[in-house]
Amino acid sequence: MATQPVRPDRVAPSLGARGREVALLGAAVVVGIASVKAPIIGLAIGALVVAIGVAAVDSVTFERSLTLLLVGGAMAMGYGWANIGIPGPIPIPLTEILLLPLVALALVNPDTRIERRILVPLSLFGLLVAVRLLFDFPVWHIYALRDTTEAVEAFVLVVGYRAVMRDGVQFWIRNMRYLAAVVLAWGTVYPLFPSLTTAVGPTVGLQRPTSILDPTGVKFSVIAAALYFVVFSKGWVRQIAVLGLVTGLLGVYQARTLFILLPLSILVLGWAMHRLGRSFAFLMAALLLGIGVILWAQTHAVLGGNHQQTSLQYTTGELGTLAGHQGPHSATIQARQGFLKQDLRFVFHSPFTAMVGVGLGPDLTFGQYIGNQGQLVRNPHDDYLEQLTRLGILGFCLWMAVLLNLIVPIAKAARRGYGDTEKFCAWIFASGLVYLGVAGAQPLLSFPYGSIPLFFLLGMGAAAAKHVVPAQDSSPPRPTGPPRDW
Repeated sequence: MATQPVRPDRVAPSLGARGREVALLGAAVVVGIASVKAPIIGLAIGALVVAIGVAAVDSVTFERSLTLLLVGGAMAMGYGWANIGIPGPIPIPLTEILLLPLVALALVNPDTRIERRILVPLSLFGLLVAVRLLFDFPVWHIYALRDTTEAVEAFVLVVGYRAVMRDGVQFWIRNMRYLAAVVLAWGTVYPLFPSLTTAVGPTVGLQRPTSILDPTGVKFSVIAAALYFVVFSKGWVRQIAVLGLVTGLLGVYQARTLFILLPLSILVLGWAMHRLGRSFAFLMAALLLGIGVILWAQTHAVLGGNHQQTSLQYTTGELGTLAGHQGPHSATIQARQGFLKQDLRFVFHSPFTAMVGVGLGPDLTFGQYIGNQGQLVRNPHDDYLEQLTRLGILGFCLWMAVLLNLIVPIAKAARRGYGDTEKFCAWIFASGLVYLGVAGAQPLLSFPYGSIPLFFLLGMGAAAAKHVVPAQDSSPPRPTGPPRDW
């Protein structure tokens, strides 16, 4: 009986295979030595080796996983995520470690590269920040570098754009469902069990130690997660239940800005989806359910976000401060008004600073704000004012050009019809307005829990808007589906 000849490559490995084996052996030795000397460094090197191997096998899946890790970590872990990274004299956040290669991939591939009308002002904005850093870093050092993070993290919008152009809208509708569920679940659980945020998990910190589960900033993404289920859940009962839960959580979070932005975002969502009347009905039902949640939290002595016991009286007191009355933390509103006047005088004291700003690094609260851990708070709790003051009229106009070139097409696409892509755009439009609204009263975009989800969603929305076929007339046909759905 004749035997088949043995293929040479079955006997002797090729030169490339031998090279890979030697590389893996060398990597194992390096990881082993590093693990003995410094376990954290060894773990990091080992994770890097595994990541490179996975990327070599399936680069698309690896890129998607990194993207979900980046966005999911920022949305679900809040301030804890912002403090993961490599500490040192110049700390390197994990956000930037994941972000920069994803941005490079998005810009290199012309098929999924973002449109020039967005990329040009974004690049000019980044260039202006880079030039300012060259002059400001020798003076302000780490403070100047810290003030570049918003410009750097804004580039995640090209990652969001590439994600939808590469995978399609339906893929990201499905995947954002899981992320929204995690964010909403964690946002509901952590106020009820505050010990989880300190007793569970390691302590991290690039400049100051904090728990890896520190949920600061998660509440803003909880609103976006709730809006997702309002748009894509079937049946009005589930939609109202989600809104009622989140309305009650606002009383627990004790976040004054969200008292305005949640109902506003629901109305905006109704306008974008041609359901304005239904959105009013949903608001009334959600308000009643929310009061019930607050009363339940009051009965069970749930501690709120401002370390005050949750109660209907405290919540109404916070609402009163929005109308100018004295109440809980009303002094912070007065402080913001003072910072507005001082910073405007600061930036417009000369024609040069009016055009290009006072630079990266200066304290824009003039030593008047001290944080809970004794740290100096250097921003005026208004991202728009901070951009104008640090980068002048030129930087502010470029920044607003980026935002408007994203938001306007997304809003127009949402109004063109009733399909899933239009719903996706409507959700992104309403959620983006929540983040942008909070940015006017908090330093939200100075942290990845604000900048990463906002610009990633807007990037996805810009790509999804390209998938929407322009309507032939200004009034799209009414939907044929069940009237209970959005």
